[in-house]
Amino acid sequence: MLKLLKDPLLHFLLIGACLFALSAWRGEWIRGGRERIVITADQVAQVRGAAEVLKGRAPTDDELAALIEPTIRDEVLYREALALKLDQNDDEVRKRLVDKMNYLTQDTADPAPSSDAELRKFYDESPARFETPELATFDQVFFSPAERGDSVEAAAKAGIAALRAGRSADEAGDHTPLRASYENAPRDQVQVLFGDAVAEALFTLPPGDWTGPYRSDFGLHAVRLRARTARRLPPFDEIRDQVAAEFAADRRRERNEAEYRRMRAHYDVVIEKPN
Repeated sequence: MLKLLKDPLLHFLLIGACLFALSAWRGEWIRGGRERIVITADQVAQVRGAAEVLKGRAPTDDELAALIEPTIRDEVLYREALALKLDQNDDEVRKRLVDKMNYLTQDTADPAPSSDAELRKFYDESPARFETPELATFDQVFFSPAERGDSVEAAAKAGIAALRAGRSADEAGDHTPLRASYENAPRDQVQVLFGDAVAEALFTLPPGDWTGPYRSDFGLHAVRLRARTARRLPPFDEIRDQVAAEFAADRRRERNEAEYRRMRAHYDVVIEKPN
């Protein structure tokens, strides 16, 4: 035993182990000689096949090596980055890893087909999800403050009178990127595009003649309501496929949330309060 303790080889091994442990404790990475990067036969076959399609012939050994080199380069740089711990404390890398984990844990498979009884129950319990909103079909003519200045309101009133007298919309108004006509537009879309005043007019006044002017963020508008359909709940048989799709999406979200909760249960989450 005493002879073993005096052995220089044992001293060397002990010193090496201590240095390794110290380095690991300090967070340093110790490289153990040359690492292997393996380009598999399948990868080589894929590169060769793609080259044959592009060139119309098999690549030479030098051409094949040149085509494979970018893959090797990426792997070398990737491993060197890990060795330098560039993956740590990097928000972009963190986001990519989170996105990838989200993708891997999302249950994208469709649930088993549901019975009509289940779907009808889901439909009856969630009617608001399947209602068709009130819709308006209308025309609009724009009057531009940028082009008409302080006289824009007078011009709009004169334009509406001309429209009621049969003048065409192109002749009465000004150019705008907004469409001249909208088919079956829901109220929220009208509000976003034209503002509350136009939406209120289209969803309260009866169809018929040109009315206005109504102010939006762009300028003044004349509108003519051509038709309006009331909010309705389509019968189950009419939208069965939509109900089935919504039901499956709900089940999928539930399973995804359950999987997240399972993973979260592995951690003790501490939320520190600021002073």
